Amino acid sequence: MQPLDKSLRNKLEKTVKEAREQAEAGAKAALLQLGVADAIAPSFLSHEDKALRRKLRVHGRQLGDAKYKDSRQAIDLLTEEIAYEHWHRMLFARFLAENDLLMDDDPANPVSLSLEDCAALAPEHNATSAWELAARYASRMLPQIFRTDSPVFQLSLPPEHQHCLEKLLTELPPEIFTASDSLGWVYQFWQSKRKDEVNKSEVKIGAKELPAVTQLFTEPYMVQFLLDNSLGAWWVGKRLSEDDLKNARSEEELREKASIPGVPLSYLRFVQEDDAWRPAAGTFANWAQDVKDLKILDPCCGSGHFLVATFRMLVPIYVYLTHSEPASACDRVLKDCLYGLELDKRCVEIAVFALALAVWTYPGSEGYRSLPQMNVACCGLSVGSAKEEWTALANGNAALRQALTWLHDFYRDAPVLGSLLDPKADQFGEFIRRNYPEYAFDKLLAKVRPEEELEAGLAAKGLLDATLILMNEYDLVITNVPYLARGKQSPALQKHCEIHFPAAKNDLATVFLDRCLQLCHPGGTASIVLPQNWLFLISYKKFREKLLTNDTWHLIARLGPQAFQTPMWDFNVQLLLISQGQVDRDEDIYAEASFANQLCGLDVSEFRSAQEKGEKLVEAELMVVSQSRQLKNPDARIIYMADISTKHELISEYAESYQGLRTGDRNRFIQAMWEQAVINNGWIFHQNSNTMTTFYDGRTEILLWQDAKGELHQSARERIKHIAGMHESGNRAWGKKGIAVNLMSQLYVSLYHGTKFDGNINVIFAKQYPDLIPLWCYISSNDYLTDIRALDQKLSVTNATLLKVPFDLGYWQKVAEEQYPNGLPKPYSDDPTQWIFHGHPCGSVVWSEKSKKLEQGHLRKDNTVLQVAIARLLGYQWPAENDASLELSEESRFWVEQSRELLRFADEDGIVCVSPVRGEESAMERIIKLLAAAYGDEWSPAVLNELLAACDHAGKSLESWLRDKFFAQHCKLFMHRPFIWQIWDGLRDGFSALVNYHKLDNRKLQSLIYNYLGDWITRQKQDLASGIDGAAEKLAAAENLKKRLLLILEGDAPYDIFVRWKTLAQQAIGWNPDLNDGVRMNIRPFVKAEVLRHNKKPTLNIKWDKDRGKDVPSAPWYHLDKGDRINDRHLSLKDKKGE
Repeated sequence: MQPLDKSLRNKLEKTVKEAREQAEAGAKAALLQLGVADAIAPSFLSHEDKALRRKLRVHGRQLGDAKYKDSRQAIDLLTEEIAYEHWHRMLFARFLAENDLLMDDDPANPVSLSLEDCAALAPEHNATSAWELAARYASRMLPQIFRTDSPVFQLSLPPEHQHCLEKLLTELPPEIFTASDSLGWVYQFWQSKRKDEVNKSEVKIGAKELPAVTQLFTEPYMVQFLLDNSLGAWWVGKRLSEDDLKNARSEEELREKASIPGVPLSYLRFVQEDDAWRPAAGTFANWAQDVKDLKILDPCCGSGHFLVATFRMLVPIYVYLTHSEPASACDRVLKDCLYGLELDKRCVEIAVFALALAVWTYPGSEGYRSLPQMNVACCGLSVGSAKEEWTALANGNAALRQALTWLHDFYRDAPVLGSLLDPKADQFGEFIRRNYPEYAFDKLLAKVRPEEELEAGLAAKGLLDATLILMNEYDLVITNVPYLARGKQSPALQKHCEIHFPAAKNDLATVFLDRCLQLCHPGGTASIVLPQNWLFLISYKKFREKLLTNDTWHLIARLGPQAFQTPMWDFNVQLLLISQGQVDRDEDIYAEASFANQLCGLDVSEFRSAQEKGEKLVEAELMVVSQSRQLKNPDARIIYMADISTKHELISEYAESYQGLRTGDRNRFIQAMWEQAVINNGWIFHQNSNTMTTFYDGRTEILLWQDAKGELHQSARERIKHIAGMHESGNRAWGKKGIAVNLMSQLYVSLYHGTKFDGNINVIFAKQYPDLIPLWCYISSNDYLTDIRALDQKLSVTNATLLKVPFDLGYWQKVAEEQYPNGLPKPYSDDPTQWIFHGHPCGSVVWSEKSKKLEQGHLRKDNTVLQVAIARLLGYQWPAENDASLELSEESRFWVEQSRELLRFADEDGIVCVSPVRGEESAMERIIKLLAAAYGDEWSPAVLNELLAACDHAGKSLESWLRDKFFAQHCKLFMHRPFIWQIWDGLRDGFSALVNYHKLDNRKLQSLIYNYLGDWITRQKQDLASGIDGAAEKLAAAENLKKRLLLILEGDAPYDIFVRWKTLAQQAIGWNPDLNDGVRMNIRPFVKAEVLRHNKKPTLNIKWDKDRGKDVPSAPWYHLDKGDRINDRHLSLKDKKGE
């Protein structure tokens, strides 16, 4: 069986998402028709409908839907269940039919049916359609999945929704139903919309949210790698001889020798030492040695990917070792060896179905037959009903009553805790395990009972099944754990993790690693997919020390980011094998003393796709390191890809590091420096993230500081619990010189000269100033990046990590003497987005590797030249031109002085039209004159052609570039905070004006409308009277533009300015922008009116929906938004004027 290709997967995703919409709409409509949510049943219901209504209400309460004091009842969970069950029963029927496994109901001689057969048989079986009949047959075949007496299936969906579901299912290509991974994707796609909704809501994740948020389909290569290096390695101990391991020439040869049909061992890794090979993870001598006694559990089994893969691997091994027939081996593996637990009952159904399909399609066991009860249970069932309804099941049996009481109490938080619950830790769990056969639940549930007792009994039976699985100890626990940071967890989940897994509590993934080891017997092994950040984050130091001290590590494969086909940001994962307890590796069949306590590791994180990572897992070099040695690494971090030398002091002996500030409201207090005409009125320079490693970068932002007495500090006092003084973080570095290091990804670095700086960077400064240049040499080198990444592979590293690498001061002093005999360069930049930019359109300052100092470079001809020229033409000047105290190199100061010669070209009112208007020259003519002055003798038409080519406009005119490409390129260069706005009427040869945003106050907008645009309109009227072609179209477009600009000038909704941190009284009335609010807030009316040249994404990528973080109750709009930072609000003039 092959996995789905991308086109089929996309088709399945689209279908499943639409199916959920239709099924839930249909389920809700059917429930409302019956009045299930109402306090009183509708009078028009028949006796049968009223009985069904009652059953559905009871079932809903068991699921967790609330019943209110007035007898109304929530139906959210019931709606979800009905939708899911109806769709998936049909879906499973299609799977069965496409695999020739859909059987009729003849108990003696069942016959396989196609959907066409079901269509023909439907009338005589009183079925409304082929799908209804097929679904009935599927229910009978899969009793562990579908309750044939469930009220869920007694409810019919409205015909329009039912037909839509049938159509969606019919249109799916047959290949989907024979692919190996379809069932896994089905549930992920079913939950994807819900997952997005929960993530956007920012709610704490509890029982209702967990199934969706933690759902993630495990990639096949991950499953097979973990299986091959656990169960496969155990099999090698049975299959290969000592001579095989000594005489083999390669890993590939060993894989071929160890493989048998159905067990290819494609991902099994070996290491060679002392002229002999061994499985990299060992051969697990502490596991059961008889295959019949093996016990394997997936405690987070999801849709059963690991269970099915384990089944397909274990059955051929079982057949080989016991000489059983395949059908018998299938049954024994299902009954005795394979176990699964899952929080979500819907996943359990898919997992059971996937296992059934695997049995019915297994070579030698093909075809439908009844299967033994599978050891797959839902550990997240809601106790739902009152305790009295549970204990009523006991019928006077005191022991059973006691057991039911314990179950009800022990599993009250099961929907959020699931397999984290440990009945072994409670003495009553053992009592239940011993006495389980006496409870005879099947007989109890067979009796006629009220709906409440029946629902309670089904839940109790399910939780008893889960209890027995949790009471076992396992040779192998293999899973992909759920990932959820502690800060996102509900209080109940946080409390449980704090009490029972204190060292692992920071993420649900590490909590589950701890729990998986508990589920193993001593020497049993956890084989897990989980995030890798805990291997090096300081917050997990105690957890690492605990596992390194108490347990035996076998194999780690670092996958890094993009290991899943599902898009996930900042998500580095690993594959880990670790055994409970200090397993003596010398007991391993082929282990030598030298292998004792050795950890094998490999790294494929550099490869950028799931497919590449899977391929490289077989080829990547295996490192073998001492487990005990890891305890001596800084913070006991797990390092196997590089040797952290202990010959030199850590860099912390020579330097200190401080993380930058956090404002708690970035969009309010931080702007791009070009959003202000002059850096004053409380704004100061604010160093931010570097875009590359270079001497000077990250100087694009400014901060509203107001002498530490203004709005930021007032906000910080109100939000003290949230930012806890972070608005002044890094203050010990302020005023000093050091090195700014990004905390993300490539750790780009630049020099730091004492300004306030952002929380996304850290500043490292030397304890002794002479050490700054050697530190720069090291920190700006690839050596530093390699050393840091050996310690910490998280996309964003921690402040603590930056100084925990060894630093050879003597070596880097010599490098400093060679590279910087004249010292480090003073600030310079040819980048117009940096506040230290000199302001000249074509001036250039460069570092010379030959002279080891700054020099004047060749005049620039890159894609920023025209942008700088236009900005200067519109009257903008860079901070370096207006601040004589700003530290700059002499070479940069030269170009600042040269820029003064260009001030005469600046437009007085900051409005320049592309076409000549009001007697002014066209923008093209004025730009050419400015450039000619800037380039001097080097200016020529050929230079202009080079500049246009650099702007992706080769062979075309400057005027057409101004009309068609300038604004889009301006927005991109200046990070979608444009300060030169291009107003146009929608015609490529129509009215188009370039406007300096800083000067565009109410009076200037009126001038733009009545003077510049008014003159253009007058000319079009004259041209129209003269019969000139196109004049009518230009006139109409210009007059329409005038109407839209007048709407902005007036400022009524939706062409108003709204600033969420201002009170109603502080909001601008009409077009009266406050530059302190930033481009994003002030440009909105122009975007809404669609008067900008490039008005839509991705060209102008500005969002107003909601900013990150929460406001405090004193915020102006808190009462409407409950703390959400909503920007997309419009206020009418009446609102603002209080009319």
